[in-house]
Amino acid sequence: MLHAYNHRMSIGIAHPVIRAVGSADFGQACTILVRFFAEEGFSTPAGTIAANLRAMIEDPFSWAAMAWVGDEPVGIATISTNRGVEFGLQGEIGDLYVVPAARGRGIARALVDASLAWCRERGCASVQVVITPEGQNAHDLMGFYNRLGFAPTGRTLVLREFERL
Repeated sequence: MLHAYNHRMSIGIAHPVIRAVGSADFGQACTILVRFFAEEGFSTPAGTIAANLRAMIEDPFSWAAMAWVGDEPVGIATISTNRGVEFGLQGEIGDLYVVPAARGRGIARALVDASLAWCRERGCASVQVVITPEGQNAHDLMGFYNRLGFAPTGRTLVLREFERL
């Protein structure tokens, strides 16, 4: 089910609209994500980004949305869910990006608000965000997410990657 989360706020004379990524704007979403990964120094190839985004928009337990000002996409968020014993269904904002020229205008907040609404509609008990040291140093992500009601859990995320087949 695709929803159009129309979060509007003043940005000069234009108002951003948050809309689920669909097949019509899939290419633009990939372009924004590739730009995001390059700016942040991630080495994920464009083909992998596109394949993973395609899988996400086809998966009812994942969501991707873009912020638009007029005909221009200016930001993107990706969300996935996970079900566990402790929390039940939990959402995770995996990616959040706003193009540099549109930053400081509430677009990231609108994307987070839309992401939280999507998670809430699906019955998520909570939403988490992983903040990398690089993201924290470059963008003070802890401060940003704290202002939106997120709080550190004191837990440490550990990861074991598998070889890609």
